Amino acid sequence: MGSNSDSAPSQTPPADQIGELHAAMRRLMAAEDQSEVAVIAVETATAILDFPFSVFWEATDDELKAVTISDPLRQYVEAPADPGQVMRHERGSWLWEQYESDETQRVLVSTEKAASDAPLHGGISVPLAEYGLLTAGTDERAEPTEREMQLADILGKNVLSTLERIERERELKRQRDNLDLLNQIVRHDLTNHLQIISGRAELLRDHCSGDALDHVDGIQESSQSAMELLETARNLATILRQTDWETEPVALGPVLSSVVEDITATYTDAQVTVPDEFPSVQVQADELLSSVFRNVLTNAIQHNDSATPSVVVDVTDDGDMLQVTVADNGPGIPDEQKRAVFERGEKRPDSAGTGIGLYLVQTLVDAYGGDVWVEDNEPRGAIVGLTLPKAADDA
Repeated sequence: MGSNSDSAPSQTPPADQIGELHAAMRRLMAAEDQSEVAVIAVETATAILDFPFSVFWEATDDELKAVTISDPLRQYVEAPADPGQVMRHERGSWLWEQYESDETQRVLVSTEKAASDAPLHGGISVPLAEYGLLTAGTDERAEPTEREMQLADILGKNVLSTLERIERERELKRQRDNLDLLNQIVRHDLTNHLQIISGRAELLRDHCSGDALDHVDGIQESSQSAMELLETARNLATILRQTDWETEPVALGPVLSSVVEDITATYTDAQVTVPDEFPSVQVQADELLSSVFRNVLTNAIQHNDSATPSVVVDVTDDGDMLQVTVADNGPGIPDEQKRAVFERGEKRPDSAGTGIGLYLVQTLVDAYGGDVWVEDNEPRGAIVGLTLPKAADDA
């Protein structure tokens, strides 16, 4: 392609144009920022249209600024003494009107309108919403064809879609970073403060009696509930930032044993019964598996109205799946609520909690490829059952 208007046009064959367009789409799918998109857009516009003078104009509130230009155009753009000086069109200029038109258009350019010394006669402009404008100019005096307009329009739509995708990903990253910050606060600062409150309440116990002692117990119970809530919130924040869920083999026995040990130490009035020995098997899960068991066991004790809350944990090897049941002697769960208790924000009528504990269980078990349900216990109470896929080596 030349810049001499007397030379014969060198039109790219239709098959090559489509091939260049498909190649550009693949590159756009992998692009990670606007500057990369601008380069792809300019190179593709130059190649498929055979228009040598292509520019990606970035839009601000007051002007269009050329951030990427095609190689053939560079010889006509003087290297400015001030590196910050680039081709610009201010608000209200003819190019700004093209940008605001919101549709692909043919462009006829006189010498005095051009922002460079290139022998530009016309071309095509493709608005890219708030991001800017893509222009492809030619030194040929012939008007752009309908096919060239269609190709430019298709390219523009894909460029705009890519720019929007990158912006969405940037916003998602910002949200994930905020969740990471929340995780940090939950895991460290607030937990430390609650532990201090609980510890100081314990120191007061030896100096209290009667109603004052009841208040100390209330402080410790509230502190423990708040720490459990913070742990659930931390785990939920981890779940919310997941994009591609990756599981790995996790030994069930050590995880379940550790959770039961923590639960019995926290709820000293409850009776927790477990098998003499857990199966030596791995399930497909991740580091949040302990949160599944902790929430189920905590729920079974906290909502138990018996004088001595009793919880029985059982594990059954069921071929490719492992089944874990947690049976309690509490008030049970009505049939109409057996599925609803796993929904976000759902909780029992007598619950003072947030309703996210069992939702967290459901979300994690689903991610692991398992299932969770509630059934009646005999003579009273509820059984929460869940299945987890065994790791490949144990299946």
